[in-house]
Amino acid sequence: MRITRVKTYIVDGGFRPWTFVKVETSDPGLVGWGDCTDWGSPGPVAATVERYAERIIGKDPMASEAIWWELSAFSVRHTGGIAYKAMSGIDSALWDIRGKVLNAPVWQLLGGRMRDKLRLYWSHCGSTRAGPWTQKLGLRPVRTIADLEELAREVLERGFTAIKTNLMPLEDDPDGTGVPSGVGDAPSSVLRHAERIIGTFREALGPDVGIALDVGFHFKLGGAARLARALEPYDLMWLETETLDAAALRTIRDSTTTTICTGESLFGTADFRPFLELHAQDIVMPDLAWNGIAMGRRLADLAHAYDVLFAPHNCHSPLTTLVSANVCATVPNFYILEFDVDDAPWRDDLMSHPFEVQDGHLILPERPGLGSDLIESELAKHPPDHYPDAR
Repeated sequence: MRITRVKTYIVDGGFRPWTFVKVETSDPGLVGWGDCTDWGSPGPVAATVERYAERIIGKDPMASEAIWWELSAFSVRHTGGIAYKAMSGIDSALWDIRGKVLNAPVWQLLGGRMRDKLRLYWSHCGSTRAGPWTQKLGLRPVRTIADLEELAREVLERGFTAIKTNLMPLEDDPDGTGVPSGVGDAPSSVLRHAERIIGTFREALGPDVGIALDVGFHFKLGGAARLARALEPYDLMWLETETLDAAALRTIRDSTTTTICTGESLFGTADFRPFLELHAQDIVMPDLAWNGIAMGRRLADLAHAYDVLFAPHNCHSPLTTLVSANVCATVPNFYILEFDVDDAPWRDDLMSHPFEVQDGHLILPERPGLGSDLIESELAKHPPDHYPDAR
């Protein structure tokens, strides 16, 4: 059996493009699907996959480890970033093939499941509905604090036990203009705005529902520390803040009782190691569409060795959800998995076997490989839209 063809598909994912990889083999009908979605650069990622295809056509698709490290060596001058994303899309497709050949779910190949369902949190809770995509996605907009309160009731009705939100503009909040585009500080107006959003959710959801706030790279060390301290009364599930300086993040963590999560923009063990060695965070959040299945499992194990929880970044396509689920099912330090409830209405139409969510939990698929194929005729119905800053 040999790899005969590698194809990429850029598909409309509602508020972001989805980038898929299909690996075909010499065995008739045997293919694997992977995901390497990048919200900002789908074109360059897809082009890199196609460049790597030149090196792997003719190879054994069961040799995913050898292929990963060959591509890693080939990419040594541009490790991480777009190279890792392209490698990861190929890697997950090869694991999908391996599972189909061996008639086993990927989680079985990783050592067997430790759980048969995965706790989910509702990601971008409020911020998706506060954005420009509500009409396209068929959602009721969030414009006011009362809208947040109504959304919180929906969260409870649908059985979710945790959410993640963002700073977003609110018409009835005088400080509610969203995230400042400044130098990374956290002025009092931003702190008040964050407290109104988190305070509204906490009051409406009660004390036992987890609440996370994702601020990405918006704040430098001092600003992130001020924000973390301001939010201490609300008992966050975590504050998600990013920096490439592990020592800076450790300083933030030392300054507050708020739980700190990071890692979606880190690649491989080399990037994560200094953060883990410094115990700079309570929870790591690798993106498995950008790190692949084998590396994702290594990162979970490395985090476990440092007594750190594992909660993968998972706001891309439904295929990334399956990739993440197959890894999360097998590791002892799994905490919770991200999930976009407010997603493209055609998400399930793309899948031969849509996944099942019950009471805020993802039911682990039992089918061989990742658990579902993609339907190419359905992919064709959803060409990429125009997304700000995405090419």
